[in-house]
Amino acid sequence: MAIHYSYPSLLIKQLFDRGTCTYTYLLINSKTQEAAIIDPVKEQFNRDVKMIEELGVELIYTIETHVHADHSTSSGMLRQNTGAQIVFAHVADIQAIDIRIKDGDELALGDYVIKAISTPGHTSGCMSYYVDGMVFTGDALFIRGCGRTDFQHGDSAMLYDSITQKLFSLPDETRVYPCHDYNGRAESTIGEEKQWNPRIGQGNSKEKFIAIMDNLNLAIPKKINEAIPANTSCGINFNPQYYVHEDFSMDDLYKVWRENNADELIVDNRTPEEFAEGHIPRCKNIPLGTEDQYIEELTQYKRVYIYCRSGRRAQTALTNLSIMGLENLICISHSGLPNWIDAGYQINTPQ
Repeated sequence: MAIHYSYPSLLIKQLFDRGTCTYTYLLINSKTQEAAIIDPVKEQFNRDVKMIEELGVELIYTIETHVHADHSTSSGMLRQNTGAQIVFAHVADIQAIDIRIKDGDELALGDYVIKAISTPGHTSGCMSYYVDGMVFTGDALFIRGCGRTDFQHGDSAMLYDSITQKLFSLPDETRVYPCHDYNGRAESTIGEEKQWNPRIGQGNSKEKFIAIMDNLNLAIPKKINEAIPANTSCGINFNPQYYVHEDFSMDDLYKVWRENNADELIVDNRTPEEFAEGHIPRCKNIPLGTEDQYIEELTQYKRVYIYCRSGRRAQTALTNLSIMGLENLICISHSGLPNWIDAGYQINTPQ
């Protein structure tokens, strides 16, 4: 009789950066071949991109649990390379991101849902993420420990509430995947941490927890002076004043198109094949990845508007062009050509 094994369709790749003892997680929906990466490390960019390419998955999100002080993220580089949307907690107020997520918000990864759980305390903008019986806790909850609270607007009382009221309310069997471990441990469970976490387990009071945190006497992270500025710009040399991220819709773009000002240009950054099938009249096709060939031309315009099909590629092109020094950009980041067509606006199609 043949034995059939059933494997989960949500796969987790736990990756490690030895220099900072940082865990990065690649979540893959094997049904749809869509993926999300949590807390990527800049020094491991090539490793992560190679794995994504080898597995043949589409990276949809690069998710940050908080602004890290001990390593630089590769989220900006991953967006440039893959078009993945950068996800950050709304309260962290980070520039140049795509999704400002709030407590209770959800991200779809095929038929799986990644739910955001606000867990401030280590920093004021910490976010944990729950999906399919697993919680990715960043620096809020470690295996037999937790993140420090002595800088970046840390607050021990707030962290106590985040862990005891939010994370410890999850089922005991929920698997815990932290951002760091310094003792060779890969995962835990909520039940284990309730019982064995020496800082906050066994029903420790808030007062006792605060006293423990106040007396850790930890050294300041070695990379803090470079990591925090880098992470507030998603790990790339990015000047926020060049970044124009507005709630600019296809209806707004139609007004621009109708006025037809000579010093404004509409750019379609889909593939030439998609462009040939239908596009906004009088727009220019600059396929994603070819932006550097048009820098001199684009600087001649007062304003450049970029659209694609859904907004993802337009967002990536905006980032690429901003890094190259352009300041005259607006990205239609939450809609695209289907919305233009649905509104009944004119398009050019093959004759």
